[in-house]
Amino acid sequence: MKTTTDKSDDNRKKNLEKLHQEAISWKSEIDFIHDEMQFLEHLLSSKYIDCLSSGLFKKIEISTKKISEEKKDGNTLLKSILKHNTIISKFIKNNNSNSYNSFLETHKKFTVEIDNFIKKYKRLKKQIFNSIEKMMKKKEQKKLI
Repeated sequence: MKTTTDKSDDNRKKNLEKLHQEAISWKSEIDFIHDEMQFLEHLLSSKYIDCLSSGLFKKIEISTKKISEEKKDGNTLLKSILKHNTIISKFIKNNNSNSYNSFLETHKKFTVEIDNFIKKYKRLKKQIFNSIEKMMKKKEQKKLI
């Protein structure tokens, strides 16, 4: 028969495994966003001449700078997630309950930080797509004239 302590240890371990999976998911999401950022940078640089002729140079310049900033933020966040995941692994292996509650608080903060990063990136991506769409429309209008 399992004691109350054994049950709470089992629950803690299951919870840690869920947190570990969540951290792996975060890493995957940030890796994907990084790939998308590279694509967006390439898209903007390949359409550079069209941007100049469409009068969208300033918007594109700002978007390119924001992508660079987001990449840095993403890399910093990724490093923190990897450290965080290492700590989770140690908790799972050692069944250490000493600082478990403070660790959960840290994990919650990471959740908020990751959500904010993803939301900020999605807004940037939408702005870039809108700018590219405007540029394409202007280019198409010039063709019709």
